[in-house]
Amino acid sequence: MLSLQLKSGEYITIGDEIAVQIFQDGPAFRVSVKAPREIPIVRGEVLERGGEKRPGGLHGQRPKSPSDQKRDARRFEAMAEKKARAEERAREQADIMREMHDILGQMDGLTAGSAGLKSEVQALRARLDKIGAV
Repeated sequence: MLSLQLKSGEYITIGDEIAVQIFQDGPAFRVSVKAPREIPIVRGEVLERGGEKRPGGLHGQRPKSPSDQKRDARRFEAMAEKKARAEERAREQADIMREMHDILGQMDGLTAGSAGLKSEVQALRARLDKIGAV
């Protein structure tokens, strides 16, 4: 398959009887084809709707439009920001959990004289460890 990049107004010839010219018309392109009447010229979408398969060697998809590319870029950026916020929240939660663990350690030292308070602090520490603080 031959793949060419043409500027608006340029054309190619196929044999002696066929000429194809490209025109940019705003965001879309126009294609003008000059060919003998005996040669059928049918839009690919029409052939594919009729059950024909896409000819081999052609690209499988249309390229995305500039507006679709911008929309995808915005979505990607929003997802990246959301992920960064979630990671920051996770870091903050881990920091808080470490601080709580340290405070419980200090409280454990202060509760030497009170068995009831000491058991409550140990229970809190066990719950904190279960959550996965440290």
